[in-house]
This record gives sequence, C-alpha cells and structure tokens, in this order.
Amino acid sequence: MRSFFRRALGQILVDGKFLSKRTLSRALEEQDKTHELLGAVLVRMGVLRPSDVSAPLLIQEHLSNIEDAAKLAAGQRQLLGALLVQSGKITARQLDEAIAEQQRSGDKLGEVFIRLGILTQMQLKGLLELQHNQESPASNPLRLGELLVATGQITREQLERALSRQKQTGGKLGEVLVSEGFAHKQQINHAVRLQKLCVNSVLAAILSMGALTATASASTVSLQWDASPDTAVTGYKVYYQPDSTATPFQGAPMDVQNVTAATVNNLDPSHSYSFAVTAYDATGAESTYSNVVTVPEMQPPTTAVTYPANAATVAGVVSVTADATDNVGVTKVEFYVNGALKATDTGTPYVFSWDTTALTPGTYTLTTKAYDAAGNVGQSQSVTVTVANDLQAPTVSLTSPGNNITVNGTVSIAANATDNVGVSRVEFYLNNALLGATNMAPYAYSWNTQSIANGVYNVTAKAYDSAGNVGLSQVVTVNVSNDVTAPVVTLTSPAGGSTVSGTVSLTASATDNVGVSKVEFYQNNALIGTSSTAPYSLSWNTALVANGTYTITAKAYDAAGNVGASQSASVTVSNAASDTIAPSAWLTSPANNSIVSGTVTISGGGKDNVGITRMEFYQNGKLMGSDSTAPYSYSWNTTAYPDGSYILTAKAYDAAGNVGQSANTYVTVQNAKGKKK
Repeated sequence: MRSFFRRALGQILVDGKFLSKRTLSRALEEQDKTHELLGAVLVRMGVLRPSDVSAPLLIQEHLSNIEDAAKLAAGQRQLLGALLVQSGKITARQLDEAIAEQQRSGDKLGEVFIRLGILTQMQLKGLLELQHNQESPASNPLRLGELLVATGQITREQLERALSRQKQTGGKLGEVLVSEGFAHKQQINHAVRLQKLCVNSVLAAILSMGALTATASASTVSLQWDASPDTAVTGYKVYYQPDSTATPFQGAPMDVQNVTAATVNNLDPSHSYSFAVTAYDATGAESTYSNVVTVPEMQPPTTAVTYPANAATVAGVVSVTADATDNVGVTKVEFYVNGALKATDTGTPYVFSWDTTALTPGTYTLTTKAYDAAGNVGQSQSVTVTVANDLQAPTVSLTSPGNNITVNGTVSIAANATDNVGVSRVEFYLNNALLGATNMAPYAYSWNTQSIANGVYNVTAKAYDSAGNVGLSQVVTVNVSNDVTAPVVTLTSPAGGSTVSGTVSLTASATDNVGVSKVEFYQNNALIGTSSTAPYSLSWNTALVANGTYTITAKAYDAAGNVGASQSASVTVSNAASDTIAPSAWLTSPANNSIVSGTVTISGGGKDNVGITRMEFYQNGKLMGSDSTAPYSYSWNTTAYPDGSYILTAKAYDAAGNVGQSANTYVTVQNAKGKKK
C-alpha cells in the first residue's frame, strides 16, 4: 500500500540512496515497537547522523506536487536524457537508443520516451518543469549554503558573510567558507554529498508522480494482497470507508475480479480510510473480511507565527507565539530559528521563549511546523526579525535653557539624543521629578515656570532605546524669577459723586515694578475699553446708557499677568433730553464798581433745575478759568494786567449743555505806585 499525496520520509531516504530498502525495513520494524520518529530510529541505529536527517526533512514538504518538486531540484542545467540517467529511470544505453529513434522519426525526445513507455505524460511534464526552472536565482533548501545552515554546520550569519565575501572574490562558496574558518573541508564535502542525494530523491519523486492529478485535493491508494489458496475463489472485492474501522463496511465494494491488486482513486486526503478485502466464488458467496488496513488522513495542519511581526526588531527574551489548526487535531507545534529546531509545544497557546541575549545581532528567520496524529506536517510562512541585543546607552545633552540663566514664564526645554540603534523616548526632569516625555525628534518640552515658586532648580534629561538602555544628560541649573507684584492703579477722573453727561473722559494713573502692559476701564464691572499707553484714558459716551448711578473702576496689568484694581468712583449720569432750562449764574465777589489789586478771588454761584456741572470765569469776555465743584471760584492775578477798568462775568453749565451767564461786574484794577487812598 502506498500513498503519493505526501511522500514518506523513508521513501525519500531510499530514493536518494541515503539507505537501502532492507535497512529501511529494519528501521520501520523498530519504529513499530518504539513509536519514535523514523529519523530518530535511524540515528539511534547508527545508520544516519542527526544532520543527515535534517536534509531530507527540508525537502519533504516540497514533494506534494510536481511543480514544487521541479523548482526545488532545479540547479545546473541538464538535458532531459541526462536527468533520466541520473535518476536511474533509464540506462545510458537506453538513452542512446531513444536518441537514435528520435533521429529516425523526427519527434521530440520527450515524445519518444512516452512512445517507448519510459515516461508518462505527467512525468514528462514534471521533468520539463524542472528544466525550465534550472539555473533560476531563487534560493531553496538544496543550495549548499542552506544545507550547511540546516544541518547545523554553520550559522545564518556566517552564510551571509561568506556570500558577501564570495561576491568580492568570485570563488566557490565552499572554498570561501573554508578560507574564512567557518567550516572544515570535510564538512563541505559531506554537504555536497547530501546535496546530490537530495537531488536524486527529488528526481525519483517527480518520476513517481505520474498517477497524480495536478491538484492536492485527492489521493490514490494502491492495495496488494496474497491470493487465496481456495481453488473455488473466482474473484475479490475491495471494501473501504472513511473515518471508521467498524464492520460491516458501509458503501458498495470495488469488484476487481481475479486480480490481487487494486488502485483506489479520488480519495479525500482530509479523511482517514479503512480497507479490507473479501474473496468470492462462482455462486457469489463471500468470505469474511481480511485484516483491516487503515490509511491515516493526509491533510496537513496550518500554522503561522503570530508574534513577533515580520521585520520587527527584538531583543532579550522574546515570547514567540504561533497559531495552528487541523481538520482533526494538532498534536504539537515545533519552533525553528534559521531552520534549526529550538522548541516543541504540545498544547495551546503555542509559545516558545526565545532567549536572544547570547545571539549575534543580525537577521533571523522564524518558522513553525504543526503536526497531527497522522504524522502530517504543515509549515508556516517564515517571519524575519532583527535581533538587536543593544548594550550601548544613548547619549543625550540639553541644548536649552542655558546653564545658570534666569527664566520666567513658559520656557522650552530641548535636548539632542542619539543611539547606535535608535532612541525610543526622551524624558525631562526638574529636581529629579518627571516633567514630561516625548518619543519624537526634535525632543522638547514646554515648561510653565509660573506653576512653581521662584528659586533655583536643576533640569536634566534621560534618553532610552528599545533595549531599555538609559543615557543621562548634564545638569542645567536655572533661576526661576517670575513677577508676582501687581501694578498700582488710581482712577483720576471722573470724581466720585459727580454728575456726568455726554462724552466723558475716563483717566487713570498706573505704575508697576516691571512695567504696565495695559489699563482696562469698567462700568459696573463691565469692560468699557482698554488703554495700552500712558496717559491711560478712555472716552465714555454716557448717552449709550440709561440715566442713573454707575460705578467706575480701572484695572492695570503687567506682562506677567498680575492685576491691580483702582478705587471706585460713583457718578450720576444725567442725559435728560427734555432739560432745556439754562442755569442761573451770578458773581458774589468782587463787588460791583470796586477797585482791586494783586491777586483777587473771583467767587460765583449758580442754580439749575437738574444740576450745575461747572462754572467758567471771564474777563472782558475772555475765559480765565473754570471750576467744577461748589463753591465755584477763580484766583485772578491782576498784576498781569494794566491798570484800568474791566468787566467780569461767569457762565454756569448743566449736564444737558445749557448755559446761564451772570450779570456784569465792573472793577478797576489799580496796581501803580502813588495811588490815591
């Protein structure tokens, strides 16, 4: 009984002449007793080295179909006939005869081989595929370097270095490996031998696939049995059923008449199948079932490396995880690094703790293999990671603020950081307390110094890499000096208790220990406007508010945001549109027709239906001065005028702008010497 869906390891070893059929039979008998893997039995028996088993296992997964096998075996160009001779399918003499027949007929050599019964159409297809892929640059497990890595003779890094050196020298890879001290000549010779044996195995596999279809959705099983000694037997029936050994078998049997062999096609490889044979005579009577033979299901599990991700950078101890599923059940998952088995896990979650600390930094390939109880094996896609066991800490230096400077407000703390692999983040500290962190260059942090008390502080930075190494910057000492003194502001106009109307000038004086940035004016705590330069003033249009009493205040600000508030002034707004009555006004001194000299106090009074806002004093119709508070007066220096007669008058104003004028008062100014008494 033989299955061609997945080529057995034993058959690969025999095809490649790793061992004889007789030795394989002995190993299989031993395996039935110990239930070990076949490779382990052969190693224990001393037939193969452990490394010799690795090479056939590498190619086993590629022998499911002709296309994969042809690509694997492709190497130095060989003609079709030479390939057949190398594989043992034909002799050199038979090749000569086929070439002679080709010359006579004019047919292609492949067509001659089919006509002579040497090849089937499918076998010819496989060999032509192989020729097509020969000398292709694709890397595969049969290349010398890959075989040396797989069998543990050299490391992946050594192979990469040797390939780089080979490009420079143009020498053979084996010679480069020996000259670089990566391998001995005996190891190279042994690997070359393994290479040839594996190629023979692949060629034999291609030539045995003639009964397969191009797809892997079905399989073929061949059965053979001993003839019955009963002379009454006229034929045989083959019974088979999926996933059960129970008798009687379900389903109609295959009647093969009097032959003692049968081929069952189109079986689903995802199911196991049980087979038995009965004999029947001319009357149709059947014997009991023969022994039941079971072929296990042949669908391999699927598996994938789930962590780390492809192209990731790792360091230290890494938890390599995998997924694996199977139509029946996964029995174990193996973890490989650069093709070398590193761990086996028999239960979910499938995890391998990979200690990379002792590895040389570089690129590594991770794969997994999943097994089911039937021995089917599924392999994952490879995941390539970079091991960066970085022991070098980053370097970091503060670039601002400068050392021993005075700072205030918001300050930018900046740093430069570099690392041999890469900086993962930079942290900023104030007196060893973390201020903030960033993982993006340029590395900076905005520090609000107003959140702390004035004083001397130490600023430092730390830089981290992905391996956890930490670099520390120099210490920068700064003096925090933020302005905490509020400005002083005084409202100078209007006066408290005054009555105002129309447009009124609001004025204030303000001082600060550093400087005043602005003064704001408020009416009943509502902002009216702002003045930014001294003298600080604002025009207030009282016509926009209702008549009544209002509180006027001012606030002064400095650049640090400190605020000082003025005293309040309560004023009465009177903008009555119906007030058309002018105030009455009069002068109370000096007396009419009096003689005056020196400085004379001119006094006046007035009366209004609403209220007087100010009085103005005139001499001969010229304004001398005004007074906005009662009692209203003006000091007149008569010495500035020539002696003579003068007319004095006064005007009274109300909030509506009405004006009343006093009667004339006549005075004589007499300041000359020798005046009459």
